[in-house]
Amino acid sequence: MTADLLGRSVRSTTQRHISILVLLVSSFCSGSAFAGDWVTLFDGKSLEGWKPSRDNTQFALSDGVIVGTSSSQTQFLHTVESYGDFELELEVKLHDTDLNSGIQIRTQLTRTGDNGKVRASMHGPQVDIGKSPGRSGYIFDQGNGAWITPKEELIRNEAMVNGHWNTLRVLAKGPRIQTWINGKQVGDVTDSEAYAKYPSGVIALQVHGVKKSPETARHVSFRSIRVRRIEKK
Repeated sequence: MTADLLGRSVRSTTQRHISILVLLVSSFCSGSAFAGDWVTLFDGKSLEGWKPSRDNTQFALSDGVIVGTSSSQTQFLHTVESYGDFELELEVKLHDTDLNSGIQIRTQLTRTGDNGKVRASMHGPQVDIGKSPGRSGYIFDQGNGAWITPKEELIRNEAMVNGHWNTLRVLAKGPRIQTWINGKQVGDVTDSEAYAKYPSGVIALQVHGVKKSPETARHVSFRSIRVRRIEKK
């Protein structure tokens, strides 16, 4: 092969490699996403940016944490802002193991029936929080009475440490929701139908209703709540 032909062959091969590389990079960038800066949702000093559902009084600021106290009804404290794709981190402690709690994500505030009356004060995906062993970290469809996590995956786990602070991490990107408790992945579910209904919404803290007297009220605490949005490039 002559030097001229060899040179043209090398240039042609190099150009093809560059073209392939550019195509791959372009494809990656067009479908990639980036996370914004972390934003503190609760700094331990005030409940600014939060609002109670039904104007309930079940959540209070106490010693730098948010304390939820049970009543006869399930109650929520939700963010004023809505979130679509995001990463969320917080710490939660169940003071009583017979109390169920949860973290609502992409949740809508109210749903009315045909008669115009409110049927659910909050409805949408919820990361379940309960005693260990239990179903903490799995995704429940609050207000709709069903699990988003497939039934065969609802295996009781010991991710939560009863009576102690536990770290919860939630990653919601498109129809996929992943959860971790104390650094261990618990949930990983992709549900296009649920995402079509709830692509974005508020984040909320839940204290489940307890049919007991005020003297036997149950408590759950939250602290160190932060979030960062995930945006497509």
